[in-house]
Amino acid sequence: MRRLDEVLRVNPLFAGAKASRLKINLYVLVPLYFVLWMGSLTAGRWVYSGVSYSLVQSLGLGESTIQEYRKFIICSVQLVLFYLWINIVEKRPLRSVGFHTAKPLRAYWTGFLTGFGAISAVTAILLSLGMVQVEAHHWTALTPLAAVIALGWMVQSAAEELAVRGWLIPMLAKESTPAAAILLSSVIFGFFHLFSSGVTVLSFINLILSGLFFAGYAIVTKHIWGVCGMHFAWNVTLGNLYGFPVSGFADNGRTLLGMNLTGPAFFTGGAFGPEGGAVTTFVLMLGIIIVAILWCRQQAPLTSTN
Repeated sequence: MRRLDEVLRVNPLFAGAKASRLKINLYVLVPLYFVLWMGSLTAGRWVYSGVSYSLVQSLGLGESTIQEYRKFIICSVQLVLFYLWINIVEKRPLRSVGFHTAKPLRAYWTGFLTGFGAISAVTAILLSLGMVQVEAHHWTALTPLAAVIALGWMVQSAAEELAVRGWLIPMLAKESTPAAAILLSSVIFGFFHLFSSGVTVLSFINLILSGLFFAGYAIVTKHIWGVCGMHFAWNVTLGNLYGFPVSGFADNGRTLLGMNLTGPAFFTGGAFGPEGGAVTTFVLMLGIIIVAILWCRQQAPLTSTN
């Protein structure tokens, strides 16, 4: 375990936290994260309700457009406030929280395909088992809103990844160990979804596994550009392409397909959506194994030269 932590500490994803001027005890760091996240979320809601709500109402926009616009405003405020905290309080550049790759667009697109593939694999398995029925498609209804929906999810996923994989994990590792930071952050990631509709023990376990999978992907790629793309694809594919609930939230705007989960909740996730089912457990565990193998292959040349 000590060797693992030593290797992880030099990974650029963790090394960036060394530039932070913030000196804070581990037991204060987790509450600080909750304050930063919930504070920025509240601020985003204030900005939307105080500045934007009357504007979007006066424009006569549809409910789906308003919903996506609200998500965009709230999460944009979160991104800005986290950036200000990192830049002003910690006195370090944004690139130190995982935004340092030379080819961000390529990394983002690769991550997007990975997230799309993971959710599509879950859906394909459920379809093959007869646990999902395709009820309808809404090609013409979704097309005008596609860009708005995508933008909302892009900003939302970037806000979560900056806060968790970009900031929280490296800061926790700085005060403890990388392995402990990954595990604790994954539990926190799951905790934030405990109050969603249809939450179960298995859905909570899957959220922890998804935190491990996302963290592993970020470690292998050594930045968070790819995991931002993966998180974006995960949500938009689940909620708007296939029409499933996303972490217990069924109303995610208009969808390309209308799918109905008909199988046992243990496999399909029930009201929580496929993220809460055993099929997703299998796909996530497979994903964790793959990123672990990729990481071990990265270390093999380094070990052979030492």
